[in-house]
Amino acid sequence: MIVAAIGLLAATALAPLLISRLPLGHGRLTNIAAAMIAPAILGLVAILGLLADPADGAGAVVIYCLTLAAAVTGGTLMVRAALLLGGIEPWQLDTPPPADPPADPAPVPTPLRGGRVIGYLERIVVVAALSLQWPEAIAIVLAVKGLGRYPELREPGAAEQFIIGTLASVLWAAATAGAAYLLLH
Repeated sequence: MIVAAIGLLAATALAPLLISRLPLGHGRLTNIAAAMIAPAILGLVAILGLLADPADGAGAVVIYCLTLAAAVTGGTLMVRAALLLGGIEPWQLDTPPPADPPADPAPVPTPLRGGRVIGYLERIVVVAALSLQWPEAIAIVLAVKGLGRYPELREPGAAEQFIIGTLASVLWAAATAGAAYLLLH
């Protein structure tokens, strides 16, 4: 059973990479549907973790590595879906404004530079902190992130983007760490 759980955990890590390569377009429903696949697989991992004997040795090392990979890769899908549900179109964040803007443009959130890499690192820290049973580290990382982003948060829509993205990212990382915990204990 633990082998099946490890296989599904690997699928959780790989699914976002494969989905991002498919020509699905940037439709709202497409992105949200894609973001539902990884949590569904992770849920199966958690169920198998409840039923299986705890992993140890090499199996535990593989689980830790796959958990980090799943947290990093799946978090991007979760953040995109959360931004969409929050009314922020993530692909607009990567494109420059049009040459002829409309007369009364709707405010478009400004991109927070480096957000994707910061999100990767944030998810790694969350998984590591929970794996080491030091959840206070999450508060430290979020405080540092907030202080580092403080000047940019005054831009229109940046605060909403920051809060939604951070919460979705941390929630996904905690979920992957929780699934790993069930496999290891």
